[in-house]
Amino acid sequence: MLFRCNHYVVSTRKSYPRFVSSSARTRIIITENLSAAAYKPENVQKDKYAKWQQKGLFQAAVPSDKPPFSMVLPPPNVTGKLHLGHALACTVQDVIVRRKRSLGYNVLWLPGTDHAGIATQGVVEKYLQSKNNVDRISIGREKFINEVWKWKEKHGDTITEQLKLLGCSLDWSRQMFTMDPKHTHAVNAAFIKLFENGLIYRKKALVNWCNKLKSTVSDIEVENMPIKGPTQVAVYGYDRTVMFGQLFNFAYKIYGSDEEVVVSTTMPETMLGDTAIAVHPEDERYKHLVGKRAIHPFRNDTIPIIADDFVDIKFGTGAVKITPAHNKTDYNIAKKHHLPLLQVVGEDGLMLNTENYDTTKKYDCRDIVVQDLQRHGLLKSVVPHEMTLPVCSRTGDVIEYLPKEQWFLSCTQMNRRASEFVKSGKIKLEPEKFMKNWENWTSDDRDWCVSRQLWWGHQIPAYKCTTEQNIVWIAAKDEVSAKLKSSKYLRTLPDDIKAERDTDVLDTWFSSGIYPFAALGWPDHYYNQEYKEFYPLDLMATGHDILGFWVHRMVILGLELTGKIPFYNVLLHGIICDSKGRKMSKSRGNVIDPVDVINGISIEKLKEKAEEMHRAGVLSKDELKKALVYHKTNYSHTNGIPECGVDALRFTLLTQDIKSHFVNFDVHMCHANKLFCNKIWQSIKYTQLSFAKLKEVEDVTIEDLTFFDKWILSRLADMVAKFNQAMEEYDFHLATKAIRTLIYNEFCDVYLEATKPGFESGNAKLGYAHAHTLSAVLNTSLRCLSPFMIYLTDEVIPKIPSFERNIIINFEDHKNSYFDLPKTDEFEIWKNSDLELHVGKLLNTVNLVRELKGFYGISNKLRPSIQVTTEDKILERDLKCNENVVLNFTRCKLLTFDKDSLKNCVTGILDKSTEVSVEIIGEDVESTISDAKDRLNMKIKKLEESIAQLETKLLNKQHLQSVSESTRILDDEKLQSKKNELNQLRRLT
Repeated sequence: MLFRCNHYVVSTRKSYPRFVSSSARTRIIITENLSAAAYKPENVQKDKYAKWQQKGLFQAAVPSDKPPFSMVLPPPNVTGKLHLGHALACTVQDVIVRRKRSLGYNVLWLPGTDHAGIATQGVVEKYLQSKNNVDRISIGREKFINEVWKWKEKHGDTITEQLKLLGCSLDWSRQMFTMDPKHTHAVNAAFIKLFENGLIYRKKALVNWCNKLKSTVSDIEVENMPIKGPTQVAVYGYDRTVMFGQLFNFAYKIYGSDEEVVVSTTMPETMLGDTAIAVHPEDERYKHLVGKRAIHPFRNDTIPIIADDFVDIKFGTGAVKITPAHNKTDYNIAKKHHLPLLQVVGEDGLMLNTENYDTTKKYDCRDIVVQDLQRHGLLKSVVPHEMTLPVCSRTGDVIEYLPKEQWFLSCTQMNRRASEFVKSGKIKLEPEKFMKNWENWTSDDRDWCVSRQLWWGHQIPAYKCTTEQNIVWIAAKDEVSAKLKSSKYLRTLPDDIKAERDTDVLDTWFSSGIYPFAALGWPDHYYNQEYKEFYPLDLMATGHDILGFWVHRMVILGLELTGKIPFYNVLLHGIICDSKGRKMSKSRGNVIDPVDVINGISIEKLKEKAEEMHRAGVLSKDELKKALVYHKTNYSHTNGIPECGVDALRFTLLTQDIKSHFVNFDVHMCHANKLFCNKIWQSIKYTQLSFAKLKEVEDVTIEDLTFFDKWILSRLADMVAKFNQAMEEYDFHLATKAIRTLIYNEFCDVYLEATKPGFESGNAKLGYAHAHTLSAVLNTSLRCLSPFMIYLTDEVIPKIPSFERNIIINFEDHKNSYFDLPKTDEFEIWKNSDLELHVGKLLNTVNLVRELKGFYGISNKLRPSIQVTTEDKILERDLKCNENVVLNFTRCKLLTFDKDSLKNCVTGILDKSTEVSVEIIGEDVESTISDAKDRLNMKIKKLEESIAQLETKLLNKQHLQSVSESTRILDDEKLQSKKNELNQLRRLT
């Protein structure tokens, strides 16, 4: 009896699939039918996330008897918006945690947002300037901080809402913000502990100064821009470009002599701060000058000539000027030779301590100094010169080296420990190719400058404590504690001490560095069950580009402050690029907003959006121009970006190898995956319609399964094995490929077609065998798909018709949207390699018939006959046993094995033992065949020429060195594709 109900039956038993080999005379469970004729992402996504949240599906339980699994979301900027980099990172993590939940883990995936000191302060400053025409200096620190908090309250939830749109199953009940009181308390505690352990100290040193930020930046925030020769560069604060890539050679006169020494520099203006001239001690040209003094032409002063083996005899003239206050190498030389520091460039970019040049802008001063050197007859030459220009990675401004008191964290000891933990495997980096990068970071003995001259951020908990004669710096939680602590050093009563808090803030990476343990309750972790349950984290997943910025800092701070590693495993994924392998950036104009991919956007709206970003100061005029060109080139033929939906976006992002350096994204491939979603939708509808045709039948068992039923189950077993292995190893591109191949190419394109004759035959057993298989394959494959396509699978899995007891495998639905993922060993029984070979050969025969029909223009309406001439008795048997299916596949009327039974036909070679012929129906058969043969030979010739050209290019070493790895891979794939196409065409000759 056919049993129908309007809801999906939910079992209270634990849901594990099981094999059933007995007869299955049982009721059918048919749920609510899919209402829409086609898949519409907006309708499928609607309200689902809110319902999941209401049910508390993403919340970790504390305490719990399940094994724990913990991750934190790398906190995005609080003022940020979702970009494809976020989408990639979050999808990777979401797929991981969804799978872990399905495997029975108590999962904590902790969300948070970062206050992003530099970025947020910059955004708010721009906003205040455009709205009220004020800057932070004019309104003062307190009012400015209030404005930042207002901005955060208004815009801070944007990224959170977009993460929810993307389907990220984060535990929002535990959401963090790095300026929350709880996190600020942890930051202060970390600083104080490191200070008291002697690892944080204050000193005057040469720092990287960004004039645009008016702040120090760390060494790893400085990028070296290669300059090949004379190059005009735009510099902040100048309405003109500045020339770089020149070497200026000028002379110093020797005091008390007619001799002179010519020195070389790329920054002639800094000669105003020269305090020595250095030569190599073995340089015969200058040995007699060592110990003498040279006359500074623009100061009433002389400077010593010193010998030091750091000097490169072959560079320039072999004599170098020493400017300790503005060059890091010179700074170290000055300490060694006890030379004074003379700062001649201020934090505002203006000259100082120079008498005649004070208050002149630095690069304007350069031109004046060169003119004055020439006027004094001291300028010898100006020549082209290759150099590297240090620029701030945050702003693009040219870095200035200035002497300044700052706070530093000593990293040498912590680096050694961090290096050992990774070498020993206690912290596992994946992929392992980044081990070398880790060694580079942990072998760097430079101390980390942790102070920044910003207003937005964690104000450094350090106090300058003074009496009339003495000064001491103390790290403390407040002024009272600072006075109390400093009293033992200043040997006076706390009330007699004046304490002033440092106005600087901490580098944002410092507060991010303690995030994994601070977010779980440190330093009050002794009373925190979450810390005990979930720390250390099981996995940290993030982009490889912040291995040094963030992962390294988390490890060194975690080990030092908690005595534990912060996480056991690190998964580093690639950087998002466009379809041509170019890194996405505003300067290239190829940035894609994932929300536009989800919802779709017209070419006109893309233009309006870009122009609005230009008006808001987000895009420069040049960046706007490039963005519009990119849109026109890539989206004109589709009138913009078509609506793809969340599921297609998530799936597409993970079809690329995330462990590669770069992960390419193609909008058109994303739209193709939306069509894949519709293919799944239609397969569910087909299954529902097929179940509706079933009538009561007796004793349907596994033995009743057909040739194609067993084949698709074997392919299903293969997919499940590949899927589980790929998921375990984070090879998501292999998992998505296995799923798509099974569902799209094998299930929808082959198996569904193979069931149509069975359902139409009136053979009840045949229909029931197909129905059991359809239900089992859809249930299994869509459960594998569920971590990737979260909304679609949540919609359709409960609507797959099923049996109360399936003869193949029994699925019992959960009460919520998380489905058990199939286990490999549960499906091994269905694996049949011999059968797959037989079906493969049968399908190759079918495909050859289709190719012949397509090439010779044989319409499906004509229904020609097929002749198969073969010595392969197994193939002949399989074709005969599945004749109805084969004829349905090929849209033909008759299958014969009698040689020469067809008069007018064309023939293709399947293999050495098999030929396939298709009947030509119509008038002038000879002309039809002749014309087609000519077209075929012409196409083969063109392909051969194209292959030869590609092979020549790929053998050219110069070409291979000039293109990116992704381009080489694409070329290799193109070559292989053309070779495959050529082999296919040659079968038809």
